[in-house]
Amino acid sequence: MLDLKFKRKINKPIEEVWRVVVDEFHNAHEWATGTPHCRKGEPSEDFDRVCETESGRLMDKITKIDTENHVLEFSVTGLPFFVRSVVSTWTLNPVSNTETELTMGPRIEVMPIIGTILQIPMKSALKTLYPGLLDDLAIYVETGKASARKQEEQRKLETS
Repeated sequence: MLDLKFKRKINKPIEEVWRVVVDEFHNAHEWATGTPHCRKGEPSEDFDRVCETESGRLMDKITKIDTENHVLEFSVTGLPFFVRSVVSTWTLNPVSNTETELTMGPRIEVMPIIGTILQIPMKSALKTLYPGLLDDLAIYVETGKASARKQEEQRKLETS
């Protein structure tokens, strides 16, 4: 099992960060590089969010929203065959009245043998992906605009 954690301070009060993380959950495509499109899940799909990513379609189901402690947890499906389950947990903690620390990361359970082998490159990829994702979110929350990286991705999609 992989249990990864990544942290980033965001220069906004906790309630502003929480609003984007929870209330705009289905709008991750507006700020997350590598995610050109997201939408709310349809009731028949039993998912809260469906995202088209550079690695394929991912479906997210919220499993926990703890408003008092600012914890969001969701399961992710649509990953490679060797991944048994993924639960992503996002926890917000106030640093001050104007700064919030966001800790996010997946807990990934893989199949024996093949999953154990393939989790090595997956872990390496996630260690690259998550810091960029945190930066994208921080920039979006702080400025109301997508990061330069995300804007470049959007320009390329529009011209293709």
